[in-house]
Amino acid sequence: MELEIKKKSTLSKLIGLAGILSFVWGLFSLAILNAALLLKTETFPDFFLIKNPMFGIILGVIGLFTRRRPRLYAWWGLGINVFILLFTFLMFMLAWTINAKP
Repeated sequence: MELEIKKKSTLSKLIGLAGILSFVWGLFSLAILNAALLLKTETFPDFFLIKNPMFGIILGVIGLFTRRRPRLYAWWGLGINVFILLFTFLMFMLAWTINAKP
């Protein structure tokens, strides 16, 4: 009898790395947000403040369902990406409450 070695498919490898990718994606989004705030840009790029964290949240949720990889990076990635979305929406909502003219 010969032993057959199963090779992992690329999809299962990507699902295994989804938590780490979510964490790295969240750190990247947070760095872009900090750079935009430090440079005091007038317009924030929509891709980096809304679409980028949404992709990180999707990766984090996929990373929570992995069996052999630790889920800690997926939780951190979810936390960072949700924070960026909440910060963005709260920043715009609170900016709308400022009344320049009494």
